[in-house]
Amino acid sequence: MRTSQTKIINLFRVYATFSVAFLLSYCISGVVSPISNSSAVTCENDMISGTDDVCGTDTTDVNVSIEGAWTVSISSDSNLNVNLTPTSSGVVNTATDNVNIYTNAPNGYQLYLNSTTGSTDIYNNNVLDSNGNLDPNLPLGTNTNHFIATTGTKTTPVTLTSNTWGYSLSTNPTTFSKVETSSSAVDALISTGSKTSGSGDNLDVTYGFNADTKLTPGTYTTSVTYTAVAEVPSYNITSISPNELHINDQTDKQITIMTSTPSSELELGNITAKIGTIDLTNCSETIVNGYRGATCTYNGNLPVDTYNVQLTSSWHSATYTLTNEFIVYQTTMQNFTSTNCTSLQESTTTIDNRTYLKDSRDGKIYGVSKLADGNCWMVQNLALDGGRTLYPSDSNVTANRVLPSTANLPFGSTVESVYNDPQIYTGHANTTDEYGNKYGNLYNWNAATATVGLEMTYGTVKESVCAKGWLLSDKTGSKSYDTLIASQGITQDSAPTLQMAPTRFPMSNQYVSGYGLGYGRYWTNTTNESQQYAYHAYEFAFTPTGFDTTDLRSKLRGYAVRCVFGG
Repeated sequence: MRTSQTKIINLFRVYATFSVAFLLSYCISGVVSPISNSSAVTCENDMISGTDDVCGTDTTDVNVSIEGAWTVSISSDSNLNVNLTPTSSGVVNTATDNVNIYTNAPNGYQLYLNSTTGSTDIYNNNVLDSNGNLDPNLPLGTNTNHFIATTGTKTTPVTLTSNTWGYSLSTNPTTFSKVETSSSAVDALISTGSKTSGSGDNLDVTYGFNADTKLTPGTYTTSVTYTAVAEVPSYNITSISPNELHINDQTDKQITIMTSTPSSELELGNITAKIGTIDLTNCSETIVNGYRGATCTYNGNLPVDTYNVQLTSSWHSATYTLTNEFIVYQTTMQNFTSTNCTSLQESTTTIDNRTYLKDSRDGKIYGVSKLADGNCWMVQNLALDGGRTLYPSDSNVTANRVLPSTANLPFGSTVESVYNDPQIYTGHANTTDEYGNKYGNLYNWNAATATVGLEMTYGTVKESVCAKGWLLSDKTGSKSYDTLIASQGITQDSAPTLQMAPTRFPMSNQYVSGYGLGYGRYWTNTTNESQQYAYHAYEFAFTPTGFDTTDLRSKLRGYAVRCVFGG
């Protein structure tokens, strides 16, 4: 909140007015039943003994509601006059203005001072024309017709020289600082304060003027502006619920938007909110777990995409924004069809044309794009947690498979049986890379291929942790990483140059157990003759060799999963 007032200094007279409104409303609710006993003490004793047949009690809740906005007010003396009788060596005279600042903002206020006229020179009214400009036809002789600003700064005030002026915050000032031409200047901030109480803070601002006999007699006038800015706390949107809607189900939805505003602070006041271009209606404030938010009605027709969420509070004079967290999705991954994939426009230089699909197994939503190979790929890593059963009706399995509970991935074990032990690591599930894609979970190969409790031989596994209709990529072939990369005209020799450019299949930069950070490492569905190793692909690693789609790695390691549509 910002408020300002202007003073006119008439050799020097300053005036200022300001008003502030603050509304207090008191609400008392409750019903009181009269106590029928003639003695409250007797009644209390009867209640303790269980013989309170002649007593009645009830409770009255008293609620005091203080309504209003973060406010700031400023006022000062109505007149300020300075009378000077110049001397040949110069004489200094001062006048002090008392400025009062009040704010209820928790973080206090900032007070700025600047010249209202945009100039720090103060001219003699007697040699100005009717428009207030210096009249070039008036003879000035050897005299001067204006004061100029002192060279002193806020941090280094100086003694006034002849025909200069400035201000000081000292009680008995001997040095002065320049009044800035704009409130945006760094030195225009002259004072700060905490949240005020009572009648507010009082600050004395003393203006000093040094005049010698070269000044033309007359009245010199200027004006200054005080600007008080309330330091309102910076809050933000913390959540929106629901944060996703089906494209065909966007009517009459109740949307709750929560902020980080504590319930102990001012209410949000009049609330307006919008999702993308859609204005929400019927917004009312709500408090959940000690924080303030709003519940509104959404009626929209937004296409499949992600959208910003905005909430504006009139009493806080603030607009809070949540970026790209509301999703309108197309369908479920399990209901995605070949026709849906064909209808998608191919992404070009970046993952620009994407649809959003919900995994019916856990309700998480993923971006999907049709890439240069003509396939529809997940462009976010799978984040399906362990501790659940995969069914043929919702997953890429032919029989029920029970995924283990989430755990840290073992690394470097020499126990043969461990290679058939699925593990899932979720340390990066809620973080994002430079493209805004969530890292998702990391899976060892047995978890990625849903080979739970099965004795594996070498070869290709068609089942996986992917949703029904989706596949773990092949090592080679039409649904493999090498085909995808080749379709973009990328060769092994050109791979290092892509470090400088956006990629259409952005790297995960995910955590790899035992190796720290890896670069876009994804499991394939293929193992080799040994039960200990499987093939993985890693895209555009920061190495001279770029990518490698034939690399063998221990099945124990944790890599990401991005499924390709196989319908």
